[in-house]
Amino acid sequence: MSQAGYQTIFAIATPPGRSAIAVIRISGPTAGDAPALFGATCPAAGQFSVARLVLDQRVIDQAILLFMKAPHSSTGEDVCEIHCHGSRAVIDVLLARLGASDGFRMAQAGEFTRRGFMNGKMDLSGVEGLADLIEAETSTQLHQAWAQIDGALRAPVMAWRGELVQLAAQLEALIDFADEDLPAMVETALRESTGDLRAALASHLDDGGAGELVRDGVTIALIGPVNAGKSTILNALAGRSAAIVSEEAGTTRDIIQIRLDLGGIPATILDTAGIRDESGTIEAEGIRRSVEAAGFANLVLVILDGSDPAWPEARQKIDRLTSQPKFYLLNKADRGLSAAHAGKSGQMLSISAKDPADIEKLIETLAKLLVPLNHADASVIITRQRHRDAMQEAHDALGRALGHDFHHGPELAAEDFRVAAVALGRITGEIDVEELLGSIFSAFCIGK
Repeated sequence: MSQAGYQTIFAIATPPGRSAIAVIRISGPTAGDAPALFGATCPAAGQFSVARLVLDQRVIDQAILLFMKAPHSSTGEDVCEIHCHGSRAVIDVLLARLGASDGFRMAQAGEFTRRGFMNGKMDLSGVEGLADLIEAETSTQLHQAWAQIDGALRAPVMAWRGELVQLAAQLEALIDFADEDLPAMVETALRESTGDLRAALASHLDDGGAGELVRDGVTIALIGPVNAGKSTILNALAGRSAAIVSEEAGTTRDIIQIRLDLGGIPATILDTAGIRDESGTIEAEGIRRSVEAAGFANLVLVILDGSDPAWPEARQKIDRLTSQPKFYLLNKADRGLSAAHAGKSGQMLSISAKDPADIEKLIETLAKLLVPLNHADASVIITRQRHRDAMQEAHDALGRALGHDFHHGPELAAEDFRVAAVALGRITGEIDVEELLGSIFSAFCIGK
C-alpha cells in the first residue's frame, strides 16, 4: 500500500508515567522528518543514532533515534522511533511539538497494527495473536499467542482454502460438461476430497475449547455450607489472607475473588457466602449472589466438611441449586473423614486446607479438570469464538455440498463451496471485514 495521502501518526509506545526510557513511535510518509522538528538529523535506514533534542534553543533531552524505511518496518511504512527518558515533562514536550506540526497527528487505538495489517505485514489471526500476547498473564497464554502470530491457525486455513479452490475447479468441470457422461471416478474423487476436508475441520473443532480456555481464562466458584472452609481454601490458593476466616458462621457476606495460574490458564476464584437455611437479610442476599455466581462459573467447586456426617445432605442441597459442572472437595481431612465418604462416587477429593501439599494437589486437580488432557498445545489452533464459528460454518457448508447431486445440481454444490471459502476467508481477513477490523483494533492501546 502506498504511503501517498497518508498522514503520519505518532504515539507513546510505552506505558505512561515516570520510567527510565520511553519510546515514541512515528509512522507514515513524513516520519523521517520528525527528528528535524527537534534540531536533530534522522539516521540512515536501519541505523540508530544518539542526538540532543532541542526546542526553542533549549535542550529537551538526549535520545536514541531509530529509522526504518518502508516497507521494512512493522507497519510497512517509514517508521521513526524516539527512545527518550521517561519523565512526564520530556514526553509532554515531544508529543506537543509533534502534534502541532503539519502532517502529524496522534494515532488512534491500534492504528499502528492496523496499518501493518493493511500493508500485508500480518494477517488477521496474527493481529489477534499480537493482541493476546500483549494481554498474556501466563506462560501458556504467551506460547499460544506466539503460535498464532507464527501461523498456527493461518497455515491450515490457507491450505484448506487452497483445497477448496481445487475442489471448486473440479466441480466446474461437472457444470461445464453436465450433458456428458463423465467417468464415475471424477465425482467419487471429488466427494472423497470434500469429505477429507470436512473431517479435518471437524477434528480441529473437536478440541474441547482448549484454546479459548487458555486465552479467556476460567471462573471457579467456591460454594458450600457455612464453616466448610471455603475462605481458608481461598486464602491457601491465593497465598495470602484474601478473605476473613472465622469460626463464626456467615462471616463471608459478599463475593471475594482472586486470580490464579492453573497450569497456564488464568483462573478467577470466587469465594461465596455459605449456604444455610436460617440467615438474616444481608446474609440471604449473599447466598443469592453465591447461587448466581455459580450459574456463570466454568466449574463449581463444592466445599464440604468431610468430618460432618451430614455432608451428603449438604451436597444434595447444593446440587439442586445449580446445574453447572461440579467437583466436590471434602475438607478437614485432618479431623478425620466421616464414614459417609465410603462408597460415594463422582469427582471428589479429600484434603485438609491447612496442608500445603493438599493445596498443591488441589491446584493440579483443577488444572487437569479444566484443560482437556488429550489436546497438546501444538494441536490447538482455535483461540477465539469467531474462529470456531467460521470453521463450523465452513464444515456445515461442505456437509450440505455433499448432500447435492453433483450431476443434476452442481450449481447448488458450488454455492456451498463458495460459502465455505468465504467463511474461512474471514479468519485470516482475506475478505472484506471492515466492521470486524474496527472491533479488533480498537482493543489495542494507542501506541500499538
